[in-house]
Amino acid sequence: MRLIATLIILLTATCSYAQFGKLLKEKAKNLASQENINKLKGLAGDKLNEARAEMDSTSFSFAISVNDNADFFDTDTGSDKVLKAFTNLQTNEESTEEEKARRLLDAGELAYAKGYYNKAEVLLTSAMLKYETNSISGVNYLTTISDLGLLYGTMGRYAKSEEFNIKALEKRKEELGEKSAGYGASLNNLAVLQKETGRYNEAEKNAKQAVEVLRAASGEESMPLAIALNNEAMLYQAVGRYEQADEILKNAIAISKELQSEKSNNHQKFLSNQAFLYQEMGKYEQSEEIYNELMRVKERRLGSNHPDYAHTISNLASLYIQMGKVDKVEGLLKEARDIYKKKFGDEHSLYASSLSDLGNFYRFSKRYDEAKPLLEEAVEIKLKALGKDHPEYVQGKEDMAIVEWKLGNIAEAKKLYLETLNQSLDFINEYFPPMSESEKTKYWDKLRPRFERFYSFAFDQSESDKALVKDVYEYHIATKGLLLNSTNKIKSKILNSGDKALIDEYLLWIDQKQTLAQYYAYSKEELEEQNINRDSLESATNQSEKRLSEKSDLFSEGYQLKQVTFEEVKAKLKEGQGAIEFVRYRYFDNTWTDEVYYAALVLSSTTSVPDVAILKNGAHLETRYFKYYNNVIHQKLEDTYSYDQYWATISPLVTGKRTLFVSTDGIYNQINLNTLSKDGKSLLEQYDIHYLGSSKNLGAASISTSTKNSFLIGNPTFGGSEIAPLPGTKSELLAVSKLMTSNGYKISQYLAADATEVNIKKVDNPAILHIATHGYFLQDVDGNKEKVFGISAESAKNNPLLRSGLLLANAGTVADQMASLNDSNNGVLTAYEATNLKLDNTNLVVLSACETAVGDVKAGEGVYGLQRAFLSAGAKSLLMSLWKVSDEATQELMTSFYANWLKSGNRQKAFKQAQLSLKSKYKDPYFWGAFVLVEN
Repeated sequence: MRLIATLIILLTATCSYAQFGKLLKEKAKNLASQENINKLKGLAGDKLNEARAEMDSTSFSFAISVNDNADFFDTDTGSDKVLKAFTNLQTNEESTEEEKARRLLDAGELAYAKGYYNKAEVLLTSAMLKYETNSISGVNYLTTISDLGLLYGTMGRYAKSEEFNIKALEKRKEELGEKSAGYGASLNNLAVLQKETGRYNEAEKNAKQAVEVLRAASGEESMPLAIALNNEAMLYQAVGRYEQADEILKNAIAISKELQSEKSNNHQKFLSNQAFLYQEMGKYEQSEEIYNELMRVKERRLGSNHPDYAHTISNLASLYIQMGKVDKVEGLLKEARDIYKKKFGDEHSLYASSLSDLGNFYRFSKRYDEAKPLLEEAVEIKLKALGKDHPEYVQGKEDMAIVEWKLGNIAEAKKLYLETLNQSLDFINEYFPPMSESEKTKYWDKLRPRFERFYSFAFDQSESDKALVKDVYEYHIATKGLLLNSTNKIKSKILNSGDKALIDEYLLWIDQKQTLAQYYAYSKEELEEQNINRDSLESATNQSEKRLSEKSDLFSEGYQLKQVTFEEVKAKLKEGQGAIEFVRYRYFDNTWTDEVYYAALVLSSTTSVPDVAILKNGAHLETRYFKYYNNVIHQKLEDTYSYDQYWATISPLVTGKRTLFVSTDGIYNQINLNTLSKDGKSLLEQYDIHYLGSSKNLGAASISTSTKNSFLIGNPTFGGSEIAPLPGTKSELLAVSKLMTSNGYKISQYLAADATEVNIKKVDNPAILHIATHGYFLQDVDGNKEKVFGISAESAKNNPLLRSGLLLANAGTVADQMASLNDSNNGVLTAYEATNLKLDNTNLVVLSACETAVGDVKAGEGVYGLQRAFLSAGAKSLLMSLWKVSDEATQELMTSFYANWLKSGNRQKAFKQAQLSLKSKYKDPYFWGAFVLVEN
């Protein structure tokens, strides 16, 4: 009778199975006969199948990704009590081989749920072998394979996990079909494993497919779908796509809340993920509120020795570091570490993560001697558990590099850092090709701080180890313009592929972008009124770009980062020449500081490593000194200050050099070095300064076209009363047209009412594109306005390519808020629209308009605005302005530039001659220094 008593206690302990317990209690009154035992067994079997159906939708069949790489599934659903009861009930009975296999499966799942992983492995493997040796197939056999895949993932044995996940996927596809929930579950499980092992591209494909399959198979309001959505959100968080993760995770939580108790473990996992996501997004108070509630619930339900409780307090500790509540951190991290060790042993990746957390806290607290052994142990465990190519292992090596740096072990720190950055470049090569540009941007935002930390380390040690400066140079030029370069390479590969279907898909994507550009003119209310879902079109456009990116291996091959060495660049420099690569970086001193530094790396033909000048006043260069520079330029005053701030420390490094190839970064994109002067002599008079996108392109041949054609557009008839006319641009274009015609150029020219948005969108790879009109860039957008130059203020606020543009014919109606929403010829060509222009074979774009070089400056990537747009469209070089300048001065500069260029064929020399000529007439840099010529 002892067995029955135990059975009743176990079953009545869980409310959701109380009815099952009551029935079993009634039937258990007389167990004397085998007949009654068989009846009880049948009843229990029926109810067990119901319990399994519920459990399969919420636990063992589905890997659940959590933010701290914790266990993949709900560890305590209550269903295990039913399984245990049924297993005990059948222990001494005669059973078929299938029943014995099922009993092993049940016991294995119970052991897994309770965290007895070695026991679970033995039981589940025995079940699988029994199914296979007796040729028994079916749902339970498939579940056994799937369980083993999940179990090995939880144990950190990822190779075995992948083996069984793939086996389960293939067999479910074969036996259940690609539309079944079982197939969706296996897709989900494989995606989670791939995410945990850092294979983000593969993970995203499978995660998206899992969502689609489970949405169709299980419905919009189902836990399988909620789990798959949660996992998709966690993947997006891992690669920095936070807004997308937030939206999807909110959907998963809403579904879960309707289907389960808010205190259920799955729901709490979703909430924990949300708290961690908010933490990474900087929403600290919201994150803390969720963590505190989770901690109370888990301690009450599971006790303070449970891994779920450890996950929560560990995350809360990391949040407290960010919030400055450091007095609460150490105790929480030690408690979490001890729980993990007791639960999982000292070879598990979760235990390693807890050591990393505690070690990094000690590092943060400058307790380096205590931090080092913890971080060393963590790295060793991660290498064994995750492998050398896992992002967590690479992060662990960087943690060690920082500690060695702070302990003064510079050689070891350097070794670790170089290994870390080389692997980071490998990640870029692996993950970037199939990503869209927006996805690349978010991933690079997560990865770039690692390079900035290295720059701080390297420049701190550059006096004693000058080779580090060369390392900085090579990593910087490898990653500079990373996002722009990847987009242009993919585009070039498509257009030159000869694959008609691929090119057609590319043109369809361009069409989607053009439609999207039109929809950006709509406010929320107008979108609703016309039943337009702009978000859906944005998503579809993004997916089209991804498909194009991954369509063929040629993109991956073509994208590979071109790692140019210092020696290769140096070899292209001649005597009297120098190259300057500016590097903007935030200063890292054990943690991020508020300081911004600039490094000017100077190369010459004779140096063994770059010379370096460090400007530690970067924050002032970007604020007060830049404001001063702007004021004296516009007020036409003598500038006695800017030279000392922006150039004085660099000047000694370029002594004896006449020609300087300059690649700017940060605030140096917003000033013209030629305008800086000392003792009445400007840099324009001292040097021949050639602006390059990157010094690694030094000496690269310009792409020339066999056709001499040019496209000129300007002097638009704006209409309305808000925009001042530009009569000087007519004279400018006529003069330029005359010069080109006399030099054999075929001219397409659009003036006045013909200077329309529609006409400029017809441009098709001219050798020269010259645009003479008003340009604009809006640093800030007034949230009270509905429209900004015809664009929804809400859209413009979030995208610098929508806050900048060119004004063309009829733009005055936009300024007066009179433009038709459906009119793609509204007179405003936004930078976003300009990215779609056909300029891949265009050698020069001249933006003879005000402030065309202005925009949002992004370190390492340049200026997001018209400059970015025309480079993305394919232009090989740009002549553009940094501030508003008079019609007359611009006309003289442009006419002189073209006359000199068409005569000599040297673009840079011609531009300098034009500047000097204008300077002889107008002393103030306001007139002659507004324009810069940048070679891409």
